[in-house]
Amino acid sequence: MATTRTHLVIVERTEHRAYLAGWATAATALGYAAASVRTDRWRIRRFLEWCERRGAGRVEAVTSADLEAYREHVRGVPSLRDGGPVSEFTVYRLLRVVQLLFDYLLQSGVVAADPFAGFAMNRPARRARRNILTRAEVTALYGACERLAERALLALTYGCGLRVGELERLNTREVRLTDGLLVVERGKYDKRRVIPLSAGVKRDLLAYAVRRRGSEPAFLRHARGGRLRRHTVQKWLTGLAERAGVEKQVTVHVLRHTIASHLLAEGMAVEEVRTFLGHALLATTQRYVQVDAELIDKIVGK
Repeated sequence: MATTRTHLVIVERTEHRAYLAGWATAATALGYAAASVRTDRWRIRRFLEWCERRGAGRVEAVTSADLEAYREHVRGVPSLRDGGPVSEFTVYRLLRVVQLLFDYLLQSGVVAADPFAGFAMNRPARRARRNILTRAEVTALYGACERLAERALLALTYGCGLRVGELERLNTREVRLTDGLLVVERGKYDKRRVIPLSAGVKRDLLAYAVRRRGSEPAFLRHARGGRLRRHTVQKWLTGLAERAGVEKQVTVHVLRHTIASHLLAEGMAVEEVRTFLGHALLATTQRYVQVDAELIDKIVGK
């Protein structure tokens, strides 16, 4: 049986309430959906209340030791869903939202030092690292394309770094070929971002667009003219990999990881790659830096 929140989360300090309001305004301006802002706002209020009652008292004084104490506090609070212990992923997610708050406070000049700089987030273990393709393997995939739709698929997954859900939701009006832009209206956390199209990507998308048939608003369509769904996307990518002789698993997310690593290998700044991929936190993009050094020889070649 689901439980209800055990108390009303009350933030008493005026400055804390102002920071919370400012963060919500900034998150909305960045394109976060209203529902996501409401949820994360409650999570931040929960942290600020703890800070006032049991922690440093003022968020400006929070240290990495305070963050560790908050992590232990969160672990000891019963789950709001079933009353049992919370998962490590829930603990991580609550701390990640606090990290978003400190990103805002740092950018606003409220705090000068980031307490997360010396703090181990302890992200829960993920599945084994996905493969990242070499440039030669990406070239082989393009060479194996037999239809314009397959090249368009690679242009959107590798060339634009779209997630599978973003690819599935993409509509024709969001691919602005005249302007050389692709608009992701609803990315992760419902964030909106704009991706500039390279000359090659624009060429492939235009070649597909002018030959496409049907009235379906979706940009990518299957043979019968309907919206291309993720299972069909994967079927196409698997077929491409087989024809190209690529033995690694090829998925939308593998191609997204691949373009991120390739861009970093070419010298693009981490912050620019973050914007391109639509990551909320710089730390998410920085994970690619760790694999860049070990893959650069395979990616660029001797």
